[in-house]
Amino acid sequence: MMSARRLVSGALIAGAIIVAAVWRPAAGQSRADVEQIREQLVGSYRLVWYNSYDTAGRETKLPYTFGQISYDRAGRMSAQLVRDGQRKFAGAQPTDQERLTAYASFISYFGAYEIDPARRSVTHHVEGSMNPNMVGSHLTRYFEFSPDGRSLFLSVKDGERVTGRLQWDRYR
Repeated sequence: MMSARRLVSGALIAGAIIVAAVWRPAAGQSRADVEQIREQLVGSYRLVWYNSYDTAGRETKLPYTFGQISYDRAGRMSAQLVRDGQRKFAGAQPTDQERLTAYASFISYFGAYEIDPARRSVTHHVEGSMNPNMVGSHLTRYFEFSPDGRSLFLSVKDGERVTGRLQWDRYR
């Protein structure tokens, strides 16, 4: 006689097999679409510019002038942005003010990423960051590629309004 535990286990396995057999990705989100975008996205890029937009749509060039973002085939990413004019410490040990200035001039995080082809977005799932408050956040960026595939444009949105836009050029 079959134990209750084996019966429940069998039912769960059968249910999982049925779901796997009939489940289909949402429209526009086929595995092939994700893989095609991943192939286009994978690589390392250097920051060209980073602009922000106020509620009236006025553009402001942000002082982050150097940076890198990387995506790999395993679904991992990292990003670093450096403010213009970052200075070296005066001595071997930085002063408290030098530490504060250095911290304020650098954005860095890494984690997994997820592609949503229907929304043309990539979400960065932050696992580690120089800023501990970013850990656990999910940063959605809306992507576009230049026609030649050499540039990646990432937009930050608040609802439908673009609040930031970055151009990244692929390293060659």
